[in-house]
Amino acid sequence: MSLGSEALSEISCDEVLAEIEHFLHGELDSSKAAHLAVHLAECGPCLERAEFTRTLKMVIRTKCRSEAPEHLSVRIQEALRRESFH
Repeated sequence: MSLGSEALSEISCDEVLAEIEHFLHGELDSSKAAHLAVHLAECGPCLERAEFTRTLKMVIRTKCRSEAPEHLSVRIQEALRRESFH
């Protein structure tokens, strides 16, 4: 699936979309990250996909955060301590 023109940069839309997660997490080497950044700067559809992915991750990270009640945390810690002594 090619969303934009491969002539825009040295990397295709398919390659960008396959690597977008790694790019957003800063997991690519500097050369590959630079190629993706150039492509994203020149290809609207890929940039929109990257921004959607970045926004979705932020919403999930923000909204899906919950902490266990204190009494549950204490029970789990106690159970782990008991388990480690066996």
